[in-house]
Amino acid sequence: MWLPVPLGCGILLYFNLKSEPSPYVGGTALAVVGLVAAAFHRNRVFLYGWLVVFLVVLGFTAAQVRTWYVQAPMLYKKTYPLVLEGTVAYTDPLPRSYRVVLKDITVTEGDIRQTELPKLVRVKLKPNDTAEPVGGDVVSVRAVLQPISAPVLPGAFDFQRFAFFEQLGATGYALGDLTIIKPHVEGFVFDRLRRYIREHIEASVPDKEDAALITAFMVGDSNGISQQTWDICRKSGIAHLIAISGSHFVMIGGWPFFLIRALLAAIPFIALRWPIKKIAAAFAIATSVFYMMLIGSPIPAQRAVLSVSAVMVAIMLDRDPFTLRLASFSALAILLFEPESLLGASFELSYAAVICLIAFYEMTRGWWQERFRDENLVRRYGSYLLACVVTTGVASLATGPFALYHFARMPLLAGLVANMIAVPLSSILTFPVGLFACLMMPFGLEKWPLWVTQKSLDLILAVAKVTADWEYGSWRGGAVPAWFLAPIAIGGLWICFWRGRMRAFGVIPLAIAAGLLCFVQKPDVLAADFGDLFAVRSADGKLLFSSDRRGKFVRNEWLQLEGASDDYDVWPGEGQAGGLMTCDATSCEYKTKGQSISFVLAPEGLTAACTRSVLVFSHLDLGGETCAAPLKDKWKLYHSGAEAVYMKPEGLRVVSVTDERGSRPWTLPKRSWQNND
Repeated sequence: MWLPVPLGCGILLYFNLKSEPSPYVGGTALAVVGLVAAAFHRNRVFLYGWLVVFLVVLGFTAAQVRTWYVQAPMLYKKTYPLVLEGTVAYTDPLPRSYRVVLKDITVTEGDIRQTELPKLVRVKLKPNDTAEPVGGDVVSVRAVLQPISAPVLPGAFDFQRFAFFEQLGATGYALGDLTIIKPHVEGFVFDRLRRYIREHIEASVPDKEDAALITAFMVGDSNGISQQTWDICRKSGIAHLIAISGSHFVMIGGWPFFLIRALLAAIPFIALRWPIKKIAAAFAIATSVFYMMLIGSPIPAQRAVLSVSAVMVAIMLDRDPFTLRLASFSALAILLFEPESLLGASFELSYAAVICLIAFYEMTRGWWQERFRDENLVRRYGSYLLACVVTTGVASLATGPFALYHFARMPLLAGLVANMIAVPLSSILTFPVGLFACLMMPFGLEKWPLWVTQKSLDLILAVAKVTADWEYGSWRGGAVPAWFLAPIAIGGLWICFWRGRMRAFGVIPLAIAAGLLCFVQKPDVLAADFGDLFAVRSADGKLLFSSDRRGKFVRNEWLQLEGASDDYDVWPGEGQAGGLMTCDATSCEYKTKGQSISFVLAPEGLTAACTRSVLVFSHLDLGGETCAAPLKDKWKLYHSGAEAVYMKPEGLRVVSVTDERGSRPWTLPKRSWQNND
């Protein structure tokens, strides 16, 4: 069960390097470790200890090979308008338009070399564009491309790394209408089937928001959902039901398993001669794979299918399907083939929940069996509702620290109450009836099943709206450092994997993590890439921003990482930040903890700022000016990336995105200022 742990340590070692290692490092180290293990294979104690080293090296090598395999060009500067021609890989419907991902791209008009073009490009179409592209269409569009955004702060989500492993090299927006040059008639069956289902849902459900919810719930097209609805689902802790997740595959594999088994059991000739349970398990695997292909085979779906298949294969082999060993096996397979998954929220949240739930129900299996054995239907359903509440509580406790790290919030009472209603309702009514509606679409009989599905989702969303605004619905604790997850993961795995009194020792790393978290210092000053936005921490701990017009996306990300509300204040203003900030027409000075930092608003204020402060920021281009203190103008901030400054009486600690990430294949090169105008 512990095998994925050293494998994951090797993966983390690779991703935390500041520079790309030699391509021969992983393979050479793996060969050396393998030869040493072969030489001492008779010494079992040494072999088991050396296995840990082998798995660490294997994880490092797997990550290195994966990086080499997916490496593709990434755009490093914004382009002038281009006319792109390419094949639609897939489309994402938005509330008012589409977002298309193009592959096999050529430029028919514009100044860019073919070798600089990324493998995949994502373009947002104009809202009034009437074209509805599908996968396989050859299209042409006039668009502007721009590089993938770097992290908004050191330690924040690295979209460049995420896009690199997706082979997405640029994003952009269309300046003209999309033209379909050659419609793709054959192939892409699943893409067309997904579109067929979406169109029937939109035709049968007048309310666009409800139609988007049903489409997301059934086939994974979630881009049509408004941001307000997404926020409600996240705050209430039911976003996992709307986005395609493991719970969908439990239902898409579970319902065929039980229905086919019941059908075959009703035929005595088959039930007495054939292994109907194993046949039903095989159908469940096939159904899960088909559904994964239908929704576009996203990474979370692939992991869920692997887990469902492991369970069903265990049933076919007459083994216990719900064991920690099976969870470890699926994690091991995923980490070997997609090592970057270890850094993603989906992998961490799903496996934290699954491992803790399996361990919990292994400990309490006898009690639950007594609750269900020889009881009437009412008491059994009551026990099922109790199990839903307990499952939600255990899963929320297991995923809470990881949700806090990735989303700066942790569901509390809202998630418990909302899931207590939403999970049984979605598994018993919403998904089965929605699936029945999809099966009835070829006959034109989907209207009433979709009406039932719509009303059940309305009820789920109504509960989410009520619980999302509760005072103790969730805890917005702000972002936590990455090291916080290490003792949390070790302590959690220790409690789940060991039995008896040994489990108690797992509380120690959990307590250490919670204790050290109290001493984490939040940055006092934030500076965005290019100097578009600055923020300082006021006396009451809130952020004050330099502008309410520039850097809207960055500002929202900073607020989310702070765990703060959308309300914010803006400087310059005399005496703001609780008396820590003083401003005039040319500059602002921020003084706290015995240190002073200045922000130059006009070139005339540079001389005074350099005299009084230990660090100077500016959104201006001051490359030719001299300053007694370190000067961070927009040119230097462009090279360093976003920065966070920690102020102490003994001095400053400045952390930048570039310093933290180093130079890796997914970090875009910083070219000359003239090339990035």
